[in-house]
Amino acid sequence: MTAESPATVNPHYLDHVVATSVSSEVEVTEEIVSGNGIRLLAKGARVDAAMRERLLEHKLHKPLEDCVQVVGGVVAERFEPIGEILLDKHRLLRALCASDRSLSAPASLAALSLSPPMRSLLTVYAQSQEGRLDHAVGVAMLALALARRLLPGEIDRHHVIATAGLVHDVGELYIDPAYLRRDARLDADQWRHIVTHPLVGHRVLRDMVGAGPAVADAVLLHHERLDGFGYPRGVGGEAFTNDGQVLAVSEWLMAMVESGQSPLAHARMADRLVPGEIGPALLQAIAAAARQATDVPVEISSAPPLEQAVPRIVHLASTLQRFGDLRPLIVERIGQAGPGLRSVLEAGVRRLLRIQAFFSSTGLDVSDTQALLGELAALRDPEVYVEIMTLVGELEWRLREVERGQRLRASLLPAPERAVIEDLLARLKGAPAAATTADS
Repeated sequence: MTAESPATVNPHYLDHVVATSVSSEVEVTEEIVSGNGIRLLAKGARVDAAMRERLLEHKLHKPLEDCVQVVGGVVAERFEPIGEILLDKHRLLRALCASDRSLSAPASLAALSLSPPMRSLLTVYAQSQEGRLDHAVGVAMLALALARRLLPGEIDRHHVIATAGLVHDVGELYIDPAYLRRDARLDADQWRHIVTHPLVGHRVLRDMVGAGPAVADAVLLHHERLDGFGYPRGVGGEAFTNDGQVLAVSEWLMAMVESGQSPLAHARMADRLVPGEIGPALLQAIAAAARQATDVPVEISSAPPLEQAVPRIVHLASTLQRFGDLRPLIVERIGQAGPGLRSVLEAGVRRLLRIQAFFSSTGLDVSDTQALLGELAALRDPEVYVEIMTLVGELEWRLREVERGQRLRASLLPAPERAVIEDLLARLKGAPAAATTADS
């Protein structure tokens, strides 16, 4: 999917606006004019289902987002009670957001100045799916807390990062909802729709009153990683700014908090889970916050029972063993590859080597599954078992991310080079090798 230009009405966004109009008034704040000068809607008119087709027929002189307002929509004052409920519900979130500032994280969000277009955009986002505003407020609180630790005294920058946290996922409003369903199984072409949402969010926000380039740039980076293995652009190094890193880590932490999958274990093990993906200063800030969370119990019930743990560990170890066996072939393929394929292969190798190192750090011996079962059963500290399984779950997710990312990057290559990637992925999963141009 290509992000729409500012003058084009995105049908998915418009559908969300129309859905919002069922429960709230959506009014035109300034005359909506087509690109060729036709007046489509007068100031004060209502946007509803009857207006949908008319708006889709034309490109607009100004973006629709700048011309409509949800009456009685989201205001900043709502963030404080939402934030306090989240802090009461998730004690780790409270620990991570703890601050000696006079204003708490929820109160600081409530003090933000939001323009009418930003309020309306957040309202449409909040009503598009249950729990979205809670997620946005949680990410914004974490982003603010980490910004305070990482960038002390830079108040204006704190406000930018917190605002970016609130609107980091608004680009999803412009994507077909079918691709966003939790149970959706997406191929590489379909996944490309998802990975554009930071780009779309950036385009919508960069010229919006109350957002602007700084907020938009942070939103653009919220799925990137320092090692270049993120999306949508695969930026890394200095191009992955501190603001972008703070926002990316905040979303990752909030996802862990919301999942209930041992979020404290994830936070405590961040230096093992994500080195190379974010900078050391931010890792230290997370580790410091996690050390302060001494009153937060590790959630033992979230770890899988032993009979489920052993097959998962063995499968992970087998995959990484196959990667080790494949290294000579991958090196050969890299030597034969052109610049595009070589870049994709080298990025995959770097990420897999890090996963391999993470797994080795657990010290688990998978050569004897019965011995492994006994080793896990003998752990006297349940928290150790939880942390081991937390690491295993994270590495499983990262292996899936490698497969998805490699297929996405390969989709931009010529067919023979795509076949090389597909062959290696198949071998990594234990499937029979496929014939490729490089084999002939």
